[in-house]
Amino acid sequence: MARIGDDQLLFLFVLAIGAIVIAIFYLKNLQDVLKECSSRNQQVPPGNVWLMLIPFFNIVYPFILYPKISESLKKEFEERGNPQQGDYLKSIGLTMAILNICGVLPVVGSIAGLGNFILLIIYWVRTAEFKNKLRMLPKAGKGVRISDNADILD
Repeated sequence: MARIGDDQLLFLFVLAIGAIVIAIFYLKNLQDVLKECSSRNQQVPPGNVWLMLIPFFNIVYPFILYPKISESLKKEFEERGNPQQGDYLKSIGLTMAILNICGVLPVVGSIAGLGNFILLIIYWVRTAEFKNKLRMLPKAGKGVRISDNADILD
């Protein structure tokens, strides 16, 4: 039986810490994009994204979380009068959830892991783009009021 050396152990430790830091930044981005949606359009509370850090629960929760984020974005963009093309990343999110499960299979695990990593980067970038678009758009019902006179044109 091969013994793990100190150098290998240190490498694995640094790799694990790096993965946790990346996960925290990723989840912070998801939380921020949900915070840009009004509370009536949030299909899931922004703080619930941190449930993805719970081992084993994070195998099932993406099937719930990613569609809820997509629906929240859809409702928010439609409410603000600026609907976007596409499914608001729902298909990418569900594909990531499926690849996450496939990652434990012996033969396809490494391919699924690579695909999941690529989709994670795409999802992260696209949600950040949605977040920035929402920050640029005026919130629904928060338009500029020029006058309190309802009959201003007469």
